[in-house]
Amino acid sequence: MDNLIRKKIVLSLLDSDSKSANEIADEIGESLEDIEGQLTTLVAENICEKVSQDQVEQYVVRKDIETFAKLVKKFLSDKKKHTERIEQFITSDYYFARIDFELVDYVLKRFFLDQAYQTDEEKQPIGRILLASPSSLLFALFGDTEVFRQTMSSSDQLDASDETREWLIQILNSQFITPLLDNLIADMKIPAYCILYAKLGVRVALVQTQVRLATVQGKYVEAIGRGNYSLLKAAEDLRAGELISAVNPMVFSEDGLALMHLGEFQSAHGRFDKAFNEVNDPISKAIILNNKGLVFLTAKQYQKAIECFEKGIEFDTKDEISLLRENKQVAEEYLTRATDADNLTEPTQIRFIHEQPVPFEETLFYEFKEIKGGNPANSITKTADEYAVAFLNLEGGRIFWGIRDSDRITVGVPLDERQRDNVRRKVSEKLWAIRPPISDEDWQLEFHQVYDLQGEIIENLWVIELLVPPHEEKEVFYTNSGELFVKTEGGKQKLLGPQITEFIRDRLQNDTETE
Repeated sequence: MDNLIRKKIVLSLLDSDSKSANEIADEIGESLEDIEGQLTTLVAENICEKVSQDQVEQYVVRKDIETFAKLVKKFLSDKKKHTERIEQFITSDYYFARIDFELVDYVLKRFFLDQAYQTDEEKQPIGRILLASPSSLLFALFGDTEVFRQTMSSSDQLDASDETREWLIQILNSQFITPLLDNLIADMKIPAYCILYAKLGVRVALVQTQVRLATVQGKYVEAIGRGNYSLLKAAEDLRAGELISAVNPMVFSEDGLALMHLGEFQSAHGRFDKAFNEVNDPISKAIILNNKGLVFLTAKQYQKAIECFEKGIEFDTKDEISLLRENKQVAEEYLTRATDADNLTEPTQIRFIHEQPVPFEETLFYEFKEIKGGNPANSITKTADEYAVAFLNLEGGRIFWGIRDSDRITVGVPLDERQRDNVRRKVSEKLWAIRPPISDEDWQLEFHQVYDLQGEIIENLWVIELLVPPHEEKEVFYTNSGELFVKTEGGKQKLLGPQITEFIRDRLQNDTETE
């Protein structure tokens, strides 16, 4: 049905019980002769059929599955051709009425999955996806089922056990669901389907979890949203680059949690802020702050998580939301575990997020250094032994290269694989030259990956941590060049002359008093 006139005829018939050739000609502005010729073709193709009403020959579109499948293929195979007709077709009552449980049953039998879906409740998500995604509908009606047929045929021939058959069906179901959801996600970016989502009330950009089906990549999608949604609003949102319905503000909080599961932390916080600003009752605000705190907790931004939970507790004056207090306690435990100055045995356990502050301050045991210049590897190795000596002459400590000391912001250090190997080799050489000698157990060099606000790893950007645990022997340590450094609140200090003598005397005296 590449002929545009035939598409216009079908669309004219979809919005009525039946029409005569004359009525169709008047409506679409084509000659009666052309209309009658095309109707003859449509009848021959079993797409339309003649009916007699008031002794006038009229036409209707057939309503069986085979006819619907033909129309789906003719209208939807080319997303770029006749987009206006596509929009008319996918938003017609005919289109919606044909995607029912009967069609779902037909599709499941095509893919030999009718045993996997027994109840209407189990079939409903499939129907939702077929409604929301024309590409998924095309796949369901015309996708290749040979692999599915061969798998089930082999199972029958092998006289497989019920357990084996169930396992095979689960595999086939995954192979069926994955392209459905991939097509759904892809369709959400196609402007021609904007009106379809408006009619369904689908909030495209939020990508939520109501359908409860996941692709192999772990992405969750929501096929059908809720709430009133006008075509004008759809057009406005589309121009703005997103498609979100005007719904109960608390739904935006649910959207934030869904985006959290997708690792899109910045978008999640935007949803929470929108929800928080649009609700008035304290309990709703407390719930939103709890959810926002969970995103910070997931991103390992423990201090910000604690602040959200504490603010939520202030709104929850009657202690109705116990999770706020429980989550605050969890965040505090994680923060303590990650930043405890007395725990200098393992590299820090936080996620470093680009252009975001780390959840701890510089102290006598924590040092931050931003790397500037064109040779970051050299900047790190140049002072690594000096800081190691300074920490060894204290009670241990950590230095982080890639954290700006003025505001605790993670800026990262750009290092490719060759440069990282060079840093490991040169730092090892310099630390092995410390006197008296220390072993590999006396220090750890850790390369922490840096993430963006969406939770994605930024390639070749790192925070480098040198951890020096407290040394068992209270000795005085020097660099290979004979320099003695001690740790101070502002960094490290090189001791000279009498300062060295005084430090050694104090060190030995303290060691004696301890014994």
